[in-house]
Amino acid sequence: MRKISLLAVLALMTLAAVAPLRADNQITYVSQPDEVYIFLNNIAFARDNITLPAGVRAKVTLPLSIIDDTLVVREDDKRVSQYRVQRTDTGLSLTWDTGSGDAARKITLEYLLSGLSWTPRYDMQLGDDAATTVDYSFFAEIQNTAFDLEAVTTHLIAGKVDTSQQVNTISPATTNQMIVGYAQPQSGGGDVGAANIQYIYDIGAVSAKTGETVYLNQFEGALPARRTLIWNAETDQQASVIYKVRNDSKIPMPEGIVRSYQHGYFIGSDFVEVTPVGSEGSITVGQLQDVRVKRSESQTAITGVFYSNQHTVELSLTNFSAQTVSIDVVDRQNEYAEELTFSSEPTRETGNLLRWVATIEPGKTVTFTYDYKTR
Repeated sequence: MRKISLLAVLALMTLAAVAPLRADNQITYVSQPDEVYIFLNNIAFARDNITLPAGVRAKVTLPLSIIDDTLVVREDDKRVSQYRVQRTDTGLSLTWDTGSGDAARKITLEYLLSGLSWTPRYDMQLGDDAATTVDYSFFAEIQNTAFDLEAVTTHLIAGKVDTSQQVNTISPATTNQMIVGYAQPQSGGGDVGAANIQYIYDIGAVSAKTGETVYLNQFEGALPARRTLIWNAETDQQASVIYKVRNDSKIPMPEGIVRSYQHGYFIGSDFVEVTPVGSEGSITVGQLQDVRVKRSESQTAITGVFYSNQHTVELSLTNFSAQTVSIDVVDRQNEYAEELTFSSEPTRETGNLLRWVATIEPGKTVTFTYDYKTR
């Protein structure tokens, strides 16, 4: 809590005790928050605690980027019943008269402002294809274009806020990442407690000049991972390489972009969904270059009472690498398909999804075919 000079407080309290409030009984102050809660989308909640004498006119300059109608003014933990604000070139000017009496007044100013934001930054180092762990790092990138922060107690909120309407704070994983599936959740290193809509990272005192970006490490270490290969025959011309990384740290990890590295160089980046402790995050690191895939479908008119067309679908995969590979192959069944027959019976999943597992030796081709009829 910041305090106005004790000498000034005592002098003004003496004046207030012997005379009515006058224009010259005024204290001016520039708000410098003691505490901020920073959201992901360039909005922060700020709290500033100060002490003022009773019976004076307080004039406070609030940050230029404040969202005016979010201001809350409290005096001795009660809302101030009347105050005025005016937008100026230097910020928002707040004016009110502190209550009468002899005791100093505890003032709390709370408001939302733009210009403070944070972004999770992830780096993933991959080993060889058989590795069961990846080296993973999570940094919080704090961007400050609002005002100078001087040892301000800072909290990072893994969520977004919209002052006008509710927003969806969770972005979905890709279709292929969902199709690959998730391992059963496992207990991580963190404590188990009530579910929170938004996780808060308490990172302590932060100092940053206006225009600076600060990077703070939140996690560094090895995490369990499984490398999966999938060909979505409905949409893709190549098989994808997806890593399922289990969050065995003690903190949830918000959605963000993961930069992937292997053999000492950058190989790509991908979005990762919100990953609670003990759950898996999905990261696509690229396409499988040594396996050629092809989907073909033919249609033949037929005569009969019930059906008018016969369809034949062929899914082929050829392995040009020197190692045997195992790939999940998925295709979506035509919603009007009837009388299906398969060369190899697939696993049928929700959403008319058909799944096979293709194990392909070097230089070999594996083919799945199925037929169906439509009316």
